[in-house]
Amino acid sequence: MANLNVAGAGSPFNSIVNQGANTAASGALANKLGTAGVSGKTSLKQSDFIQLLVAQVKNQDPTKPMDPSQFMNQLAQFSTVNGIQDLNTSFNSLSGKLTSDQALQAAGLVGRTVLLSRADASLQAGGSVSGQITLPQAAQNVSLKITDSSGVEVRNLSLGNGKAGDLLFKWDGFEEDGSAAPAGKYHLVAEGFTGGKQQAFTMAINNNVNSVTLGQDNASTQLNLADGGSVSLSDVLAIK
Repeated sequence: MANLNVAGAGSPFNSIVNQGANTAASGALANKLGTAGVSGKTSLKQSDFIQLLVAQVKNQDPTKPMDPSQFMNQLAQFSTVNGIQDLNTSFNSLSGKLTSDQALQAAGLVGRTVLLSRADASLQAGGSVSGQITLPQAAQNVSLKITDSSGVEVRNLSLGNGKAGDLLFKWDGFEEDGSAAPAGKYHLVAEGFTGGKQQAFTMAINNNVNSVTLGQDNASTQLNLADGGSVSLSDVLAIK
């Protein structure tokens, strides 16, 4: 239940208490609240306000009727504060449910392959790297250049021509000379020709999810990947 401050000099609560204290009908209530005020009470609940308002209306001076605008304003404040409190409670409840649902979704991804927007890949011993290249329009002579952590090119894959959309690719993990590339980090660059001009394209790479770290203190849920990195659930483009 919302409380409103009654300590201000211009507050109608002070007027209610002071006037109510001079009437027999509201004397007990005014005495109760007046005593609380002396002991340091600075706020009233909505039920206290209604009691005071009813007592004041019953015992007002007919020749000097009370101004209802102040009381209506105070009552509106109670309704507003209560509404905000109820809204906060609803949002907190919804936030908790969404967090729980997200955790369940993330847990179901363990052992699955996810597609992530990135140009760096981790090659496991004897493994391969796959993903897709996004072509904004039809492209010709699309190629995928793969370099190691030192910037040395180890393979250049020719992917031919592609229509607008996603062009799938897979690097088998072998270098140009046919030897197996060592495990480690590699950088991929996709290029091709559109409208007679060479252009670089964005890409996404597949990765496996090993485990999930649930978010704490408003932190997002993290997917721990097979390459040792981690990403937020919202970074996943597709699940395979």
